[in-house]
Amino acid sequence: MLITSSIFIDFFILLVTAVYVLHIYISNKYKYWKKRGVYFPKPKPFVGNFLDVILLKKHSSEWIKDLYDQIDKDFFGVYVFDDAYFVAKDPNLIKNILVKNFSHFVNRNIASPEHSPCIAHMLFFQKGLPWKTGRSKITVALTSGKMKSMFPLLLESAENLVNFLEKNNQDVWEAKELFAKYATDVISKCFFGINSHSFENFDSKFTILRRKVFGFSFRNIFAQTIYFFKPSWVQRFKIEFVDKEVMEYFSEVFMASLKARETKNSRYSDLIDIMNELKKTKEVRVDGTDDVIFCGAALQFFFAGFETTSSAIAFTLYEFAVNVDIQKAAREEVRTVIEKYEGISNEAVNDLPYLDMCLNETLRKYPVLPFLERNCTEDFPVPNSDVVIEKGTAVLIPTLGLHLDKNLFPDPHKYDPERFRNKINTTNGLSYIPFGDGPRNCLGERFGRMAAKLALVSIINNFEVTKCSTTPIPIIIEPKCLLIESKGGLPLRFTRLH
Repeated sequence: MLITSSIFIDFFILLVTAVYVLHIYISNKYKYWKKRGVYFPKPKPFVGNFLDVILLKKHSSEWIKDLYDQIDKDFFGVYVFDDAYFVAKDPNLIKNILVKNFSHFVNRNIASPEHSPCIAHMLFFQKGLPWKTGRSKITVALTSGKMKSMFPLLLESAENLVNFLEKNNQDVWEAKELFAKYATDVISKCFFGINSHSFENFDSKFTILRRKVFGFSFRNIFAQTIYFFKPSWVQRFKIEFVDKEVMEYFSEVFMASLKARETKNSRYSDLIDIMNELKKTKEVRVDGTDDVIFCGAALQFFFAGFETTSSAIAFTLYEFAVNVDIQKAAREEVRTVIEKYEGISNEAVNDLPYLDMCLNETLRKYPVLPFLERNCTEDFPVPNSDVVIEKGTAVLIPTLGLHLDKNLFPDPHKYDPERFRNKINTTNGLSYIPFGDGPRNCLGERFGRMAAKLALVSIINNFEVTKCSTTPIPIIIEPKCLLIESKGGLPLRFTRLH
């Protein structure tokens, strides 16, 4: 039935009415922080404070860091589309959220989709009891002793890296891509029980799918941003975090390796061997019901471990190329330790305090995950205020903002490993959190550090790393990636030492 005599006028009336109703709805949503007495920057209709990220003008980490710098408050509110986010700035408040009052913030805010079983079994995405159960089982598999047993596999990958550089008649390399090969080699061996041939075969299946996950595409940046910042859309529209082909391939590889290893007596000291050992001691169920938990762990190490390892190495060597004296000091320490232990061993790699300081400083300037997110699972009164973070509220912790705060780290853009000569005091809160903190900190930190340090040891012991004509100074963050990447890459020159 027509409202007027003209279908066009009817359509116009309905359109105006729909826009008006939507405007009223959005306007009411944008009153959330005002009603609760929390400061917030003025949102734009429909997109909230998120416009620059939507338009790919800013990386999400720069967006939240800029707000961190502009707003002189211990906490504030923002709007992502029509969702209210609580942003914690104060290190003590952050410590409350991540550690002291963890029971109020057990879950991440990221989507945990039922339609994607591979993603649903990864600890990073899990919530509540499934996360708690999975975490306890994976923790048993990743003790320092079990990580030590993987060292020969890591050393083999580091040797492959050096051999690859020596065999190829090329001095300038794109650092991120070079160390992506190393990370692929490491993770395929340690967590999937296969050789990815990443150094020999440019187009190996593992490498192609790795590029599909971490290479830029509008599909990736859209889906991954939605998972973090608009999780309610994920289940509604059945959005996949990455291409289904990728998840299915890696799951099949893990399960095939697991099945094949059951009939072999040879040992590889990888995750699959560790899992079979735990089955024998009844720490993991022998009926196969825990297999999916460990498959999820392998997938998570592929996603998180790959980026942690390759980025940390590339950014550290970039800073070594720019800061020649620091590279020289790190090399002297490495060579002294290699001589002391008569080679590169697990003990040698763990006896490099200056290199540890360098890696810590890299992770300060270029944190792998530049923000942390949580979801409030139980009303939490913010200390020293009248504000209550209500159950269901999304919480953001701007890691990059903290790490580049001049009040916490003087001259924050300077690469200065000496900041970490002494352990950072956490009495007054958390200011350095490259791997998070508390019960939901990164389980792969120990492995990621070991893999990164071993590659750094192998490189600076054998090569001088210097700038080339296309090395970016300073680094500009690529806004079209979820994690921190250098716009235009990180080309560096590697010269063999004699």
